[in-house]
Amino acid sequence: MTTTQIDTVLVPAPAMRFVPATGVNTRYVLSGLPLAVGSAIVCVTGFAAGLSLAVVWLGVPLLIFALGMSRGFAETERARIATVLGKPIARPQYRTTDSPSVLKRLVTVLGDPQTWRDLGHASLRWIPSTVAFSLTATWWAGMLGGLTWGLWGWALPHGDVEVPQLLGFGDSYLTIVLFYLGVGVLFAATLPAVAHASARLEARFAEKLITA
Repeated sequence: MTTTQIDTVLVPAPAMRFVPATGVNTRYVLSGLPLAVGSAIVCVTGFAAGLSLAVVWLGVPLLIFALGMSRGFAETERARIATVLGKPIARPQYRTTDSPSVLKRLVTVLGDPQTWRDLGHASLRWIPSTVAFSLTATWWAGMLGGLTWGLWGWALPHGDVEVPQLLGFGDSYLTIVLFYLGVGVLFAATLPAVAHASARLEARFAEKLITA
C-alpha cells in the first residue's frame, strides 16, 4: 500500500499581499525625493557651470563630471525601479571611447543621445518625485494620525474647534475620537492604492528616459 503526500501551498490573502507591496512602494517614493534633489543640484549645477566656463576650457572637466554623474544617477534609478515594476530593466548602450584625449571623451559623451536623456531625467525627476512624495506622506500621516488620535488628542490645547464639530457631529471627546478613527481607517484602506499609483508615476517617468 502506498500513500501519497499532498504538499499544501499557502497563498497569502489579497490583503496580506498588499502589505509588503505598500512597504516597497513607500520606500521607493520616500527615498526618491532626496535623490531627485541631489541629482538636480549635482548634475544641473555642474552642467550649467561647465557650459559657462567651456569657452576657457575650465568647464570641460565640469561638463564631463556632470554628464558622468547623470549616468550614475540613472544607473541607480534603474536598479530602484526594477523592484517597483517587478521586472528586469534593460540597460541602454552608451557610446564609449578609449582615447586618452579629454576633448575626444567630451565629444563622445556629448554625441550620445542616452546621456542627454539621463541628464534630462536628473534635471526633471523632482517633479514626479515631489507629487509622489506629497501624496504618500500625506496618506501615511493621515492614517497614523487618525488611528492614534485617541492616545494623544487629549493633550492638545482646549478650546480649539475640531473638524467633527464643524461638520455638526458634536463636540464630545468620544465623538471626536471615533471620527478621527474613521478617517484613519479610510486612509489605511486607500493607502496601498495611493502608494502604488505614486510609485508607478515616478517609476514610469524614469523608465521612459533611462531604459533601453
